[in-house]
Amino acid sequence: MIVDADMITTAHWRLRAPAVATVNRTVCVPTVHPVGDRRVLRCAQAVLDDGFDVHLIWLGGEPGESRPHPRVRETRLPEPTSARQRLRLVPAVVRAAERVPADLWHIHDYYLLPHARRWSRRTGRPVLYDVHEYYPEYYSQRFTAPSFVQDAGRRLVAGVEQYYAGRLGGANAVSEQLADRFRALGLPAVATPNYPSVDAFARPPRPLTPDLLRRVVHTGSLTTDYGADVLVGLAVELRRLAPEVEVLAVSRFPSEAARRRFGEAVERAGRPANLRMLDPVPAHEVADLLATCGIGLSLMQDVGEARLSVNSKFYEYAIMGLAVVTSDLPAARHFVERSAAGRCVPPARPDRFARAITDLIADAEATCEAVNRAAARARDELSWERTCAPRLRALVRDLVGRAGGVPGQVVGSTSVTANRS
Repeated sequence: MIVDADMITTAHWRLRAPAVATVNRTVCVPTVHPVGDRRVLRCAQAVLDDGFDVHLIWLGGEPGESRPHPRVRETRLPEPTSARQRLRLVPAVVRAAERVPADLWHIHDYYLLPHARRWSRRTGRPVLYDVHEYYPEYYSQRFTAPSFVQDAGRRLVAGVEQYYAGRLGGANAVSEQLADRFRALGLPAVATPNYPSVDAFARPPRPLTPDLLRRVVHTGSLTTDYGADVLVGLAVELRRLAPEVEVLAVSRFPSEAARRRFGEAVERAGRPANLRMLDPVPAHEVADLLATCGIGLSLMQDVGEARLSVNSKFYEYAIMGLAVVTSDLPAARHFVERSAAGRCVPPARPDRFARAITDLIADAEATCEAVNRAAARARDELSWERTCAPRLRALVRDLVGRAGGVPGQVVGSTSVTANRS
C-alpha cells in the first residue's frame, strides 16, 4: 500500500485522494464483485470527492481489513473460484456490511437486495442499488431451457428486483433504459454508463497509426457467452490470413471452470502462437495497454442481455483510439455507428472476425483517419467525471439528506423508525 498526497494505491486498485474535507458520513459499498472492480471504484471516487468516507467490502486479494487512507476502509473476503462459491460468500458480505456504521449502503449486486431492504427498514438509512446488468434478461438465459421457461424466469427475476428495489432509496443504472425501469417504480434513478475515469485514462491521446493495427486486444471476460471460443478461432484464422498480427487477451476468468474450458480450447486449436495471454490488468493500467494496440475486440454472443448492453471496453477502446471489431448486436452496432469506428460481424463467426481485422489493416490509412476522428469526439463525450459523477453525487446527497442529520449506525436486531430527524 502506498499513500501520498495525490493517490491512494494498494496492490489491486487506486483512488485519487480526496481534496475536500470530510462531511463525517460513511458510504458502505458491499459487493460480491472482485476487488478492484472498475465501476465500484468509479462510484467510490465520486462520493469520496463529495466529502463522504467510503468502506469497500469485496472479494479477492489478501483477506482482511485495512485502512489505506483516513477516509477509506477496505474489507477483503476470500476470492471465489466459481459462481457457486461467489453466491456462498453473500452471507459473509452481508455480515461485514452490517458491522459498518453506514449512512448509506451502495450495493452492487442483485443478490443483496433482500438484505439491503432489511438494513434500510431496521436503521432508517437509505440504500442505493447499483444496476450493472439487465438482470432479468441476464439470469433468465444463463441456463438452457425452452423459451417459455426462460420467459417465466425473466418475469420472476424482474418481479423480485422490482419488489425489493422499489422499497429502497434509489437506483444508479448503467443505461437510461435501465434507469427508466426504476423510475417507473417511483424510485429516484440516474443513468451512469461505464464511461472511463479520467484518473485511469489520463495519459495523453496517441494517434492511431498503421503499425498499431497489427496488435489486436481483448480485455473482457473469457467465457463462452463472451466469445472465448470465438477468440481462439479467430486467432487460428489470423494465423493463416495474416500471421504478422498478434492477438492479446487479458486473462479474465470468472471461475476456474471458465479458465479450464478456455485452456482446453487453446489446446485443441494447437496453441496458436499469435495468441498471447496477459496477466490481469489493474483498472489504472488498462490505458497503457490499449495505447500499444490498434484494434479492440468484443465477442459477445447473442444470449441474455447482449442485445441491450454496451460493455465498458467499448468506451475504453473508443477514447483510446482503437478500431472496434464487435459482434453485430443492436446496442453494439448503435455504439460503433455513433461513437467509434470499426466493423460489426456475426457473433459466432471467427472467420468473419478475422476477415474484418484484415480488412481494416488493408485499408489502414482510412481506418486510422476514421478512428482518430471518432476518438476525439469520444474523449469529449464519454467522460465519467463530466457526465456520470455529478449525477451520482447529487443522488447520494439527496438520499443521505432525506435520512436526517443523525450519523449512521450498525444494523441492529430490532427495528428503528425511519423518521430519525
